[in-house]
Amino acid sequence: MDNNRRFLRFEVNDFLELRPLNEVAHYVPGNSANLSLMGICFSSLVEWKTGQMLFIDYFMSGDSDSVKLKVVVVWSELIGDLEGYLTGARIIAVESEKESKFINYYFQKLKGKFF
Repeated sequence: MDNNRRFLRFEVNDFLELRPLNEVAHYVPGNSANLSLMGICFSSLVEWKTGQMLFIDYFMSGDSDSVKLKVVVVWSELIGDLEGYLTGARIIAVESEKESKFINYYFQKLKGKFF
């Protein structure tokens, strides 16, 4: 199997608040499973459809402030009734004021793995 990823993925378990692009106040909790600079894999009890746009408030480990991401769902599959769905999404945009914070979080994971 070919791995066409451009960036390393890191296993994470960070809290997320998810919401569809067209819904302002409907937040769904979720947890990140892995993360790269281009995408995120997360679990939630909601089935997200391929091509659907979502806003994610990403709460990085040890930080009470979130970084807002805009993503498009690439795939989603049911894991189990209690676990819900595992979903893969491509990151389209990162909140501009916190972009460096998000990138630094990723590079800290990279540094921890290799140094």
